[in-house]
Amino acid sequence: MIERAIENWLINTNERDYQTAYCQILIHSGHKILYVSSHRPMEQGKDIITIDWNEDYHVYQLKTGNIDLKKWREIVGEVKELIELPIIHPSVDKSKIPKAHLVTNGDVTDEVRIQIDQINEDNIRKKRNYAYLEIVNAKTLLREFINAQGEFIPQKLEDFDLFLEFFLTKGTDFLDKEKFFNFLNSTIFKDISPPKSRSLNAISSSVIIVSYLLNPYQIKKNYFALFEAWTCLCGAILRYANKSGLIRAEMIDSYNLVFAEIIRNLILLREEVLGRKDFLEGEWLGDGDLIYRARTTIVLGVLGALEIHLHESDETYIPSSGISDFIKSNLSLLWFWGESAFPYFFYIIKILGFNREIEIARGLLCDLTLILIQRNSLMSHACLPNPYFSVNDILQGILKLTRDEIDFDQFSGSSYTLRTMILMLVRRGNRKFLEKSWRNISHIQFKEFQPACIEDTFTWRLDIGKNCAEFPKATQSWSDLGKEANDLSCLPEMYKVNKALLRFFIITCPHRSNLQIIGLLD
Repeated sequence: MIERAIENWLINTNERDYQTAYCQILIHSGHKILYVSSHRPMEQGKDIITIDWNEDYHVYQLKTGNIDLKKWREIVGEVKELIELPIIHPSVDKSKIPKAHLVTNGDVTDEVRIQIDQINEDNIRKKRNYAYLEIVNAKTLLREFINAQGEFIPQKLEDFDLFLEFFLTKGTDFLDKEKFFNFLNSTIFKDISPPKSRSLNAISSSVIIVSYLLNPYQIKKNYFALFEAWTCLCGAILRYANKSGLIRAEMIDSYNLVFAEIIRNLILLREEVLGRKDFLEGEWLGDGDLIYRARTTIVLGVLGALEIHLHESDETYIPSSGISDFIKSNLSLLWFWGESAFPYFFYIIKILGFNREIEIARGLLCDLTLILIQRNSLMSHACLPNPYFSVNDILQGILKLTRDEIDFDQFSGSSYTLRTMILMLVRRGNRKFLEKSWRNISHIQFKEFQPACIEDTFTWRLDIGKNCAEFPKATQSWSDLGKEANDLSCLPEMYKVNKALLRFFIITCPHRSNLQIIGLLD
C-alpha cells in the first residue's frame, strides 16, 4: 500500500516538488549537494550539482512526464546546456568533466534514447570535453525512493492511519501540526539508540517521506501549510539529531534541504499575495469578517518574517518598502485573536520598524499590550486565550463549530506573552506607557513553560518540563527592566546557532515562543 502511494505521488508530481526528495536520495548515496536550482533563468540547464565520494562532479536536469520526440525537441536546448556548458561554482574544479543525468518521473521513448546515444557517441568520437548523458526514469526513481525508506515505513496501524490521513487530505485546510509531529516522532524519530548510521538514515527518510506526504498541499498550492510542515520537520530533525548525539556537520545537508523548502514556499506565498487585490479565498459567501481578518494577520506576519530573514541571510537585500506599505494599508484588518497571534504581530511590528515606520510600530505594540492587559485582567470575562489555542480553535469556538467550547474565564489574570511585550516596549523606550500601565500589569500573572531539555523547544507537545508563574513587582525600576530586556548572557547556544529556524518556528508553534527567543529575534 505504501509503495502504491509513493508511486502515485511520483507520477503525479512535478519536477520542483520531487527535487528535494531526489536531492536527499543523492545525499543518502554519498553525494554532497553543491547547488540546487530555484528554477530561474540563467541556470544553464543544471537543476542540481553534486560531488560524489570519488570526487566526481554530477549535474542533473529534472523533468516531468514522458519524454517523446516532441518533448525532446522542446528541451534539447536545455539538455545541450547541461552537457556542454561547464559548471559555474566557486568550489568546482572546472577542468574536470562532470557526469550528466536527465531525470524524469515518466519514461523516455526509444527514439529519444537513440538520439541521446548518438549525441554521446559523437561527443566521444570528436573528443569534445562534454559530459556523458545518462537517463534516470520513473522506474529507477521509484526503486530508489522505496529503498530509501528502509525500516521507517509506518508499521503500526495507528501510524499507517496517520500516513493515509495526510496523504488523502484535500490539501486546502490548515496543517494539523499536532498530528504531523506525532507521525514524525512515532514513525521516524522514535528510536534514538545507536548506531549513528540508523539516526542518519532516519533523517534521510524523513525528508523523502514528508515530500510525498505533502502532495495534496502541493497540488492545491497551499503554501502556508507547506511552510508549516517543512518548519515542523526542520525542528523535528534538529531535536532528533541533538538527542541522538549527532554533530551538526552530520545532518546539515538534509537540514539545509528542508530549510530551503521553508523559504521557497514563503516566497511562493509572497508572489501569490502581491499578485492579488484582496485576501478572499474560496467561496466569498463563506468568507469575511473574523476569518478574513485572521487570514490577513497571518499572511502579513509571515511576509514580515520572510523579509527579515532574507535581509539577515543577505545583507545586500533590502526589505521591500512595498511590503511595509502593504501592511500599513491593511492595519485596520488585523485581529489579535489570542496569544497565539503574537508571533504574527511581532513580525509586523519588526518590519514596520525596519522600514522606518517607527511610530506606527510603537503604536501597534502599545495597542496590543493594552488590549492584553484589559482583556486578561482579573475582572474580565472576555479573556484572550493562551498560545496553546490556535486561531482555528478560537474560530470554531466563536462560531459554535465544535462541541468543546472554550472557557475564556480560565485565562483571567494571567498571560504567557505580556512579559515579552513589556520587554519589547522597554527596548523601544516606551517608558511613559509602562509607567501609566504598570499598576494594571502588576495584577496579571506572568506564565511560562520551560522544557526539561533545550532541544525539546523544537517539538509540539511535552510531558516533561516546568510550569512557571509569578506576579510582577508592584513597583518596578526602569533601570532593572532595561538590564533584563537587553541581557542575552544566559541564552542557550542552541538558540543562537538556530536563530534562522526559530524565526519561523515560533510562527508554526507559538506556544514555544519565550522571553529568550524573542529577545534574540528582537
